[in-house]
Amino acid sequence: MRVIVFGATGKTGRHVSRLALDRGHEVTAFGRSADRLDPEPGLSASKGDVLEPGAVATAVEGHDGAIVCLGSTGLRDSTTLAAGTANIVAAVDSHGVGRLVVLSAAGVGDSWTQIPWSSRLMFKTMLRNILADHRAQEAVVEGSKADWTVVRSAVLTDKPATGTVTATKTGPTKRISRTDVAGYLVDQLTDASLARRAISVTT
Repeated sequence: MRVIVFGATGKTGRHVSRLALDRGHEVTAFGRSADRLDPEPGLSASKGDVLEPGAVATAVEGHDGAIVCLGSTGLRDSTTLAAGTANIVAAVDSHGVGRLVVLSAAGVGDSWTQIPWSSRLMFKTMLRNILADHRAQEAVVEGSKADWTVVRSAVLTDKPATGTVTATKTGPTKRISRTDVAGYLVDQLTDASLARRAISVTT
């Protein structure tokens, strides 16, 4: 599959691109510093900003799937995730991309009851803008024509992969490594069992 990864130069996006290549996909890495990535077979770099609709639309053309793992610019940022994803969804729908996988956060929507009290406290205080942005982001994704899946991640860590991911709609979430999340995101490209649904992941 030919897949484009948005946020490909971020902490999680780098793992997504690496694992997608390892599993035989052709990968286009989209990001503001994508041109700094080391060249390798199967990898194309597309430097651009998700807040620029034209750049996103041009990059999306010709792909079969898209993975979105955008990050906020800071604690005061309440628009980047939704605005960037809106441009991606518009491009995906315009070019007929069949599969769309989007990284969100456990705690959004009906997953609020799945997160621990410490995460709820953070989302109600210092992370409230990011939570609101994720909510708006998911609303945008739900309007896409593509077979989308929203993956709501537990608290991300930089620990090594465990190789075990628990996907749940009701169970508690705690932490998960970025590499484990990345692997799950890539898996969804060819697994449509959760199409047009949101799921929480943890280890």
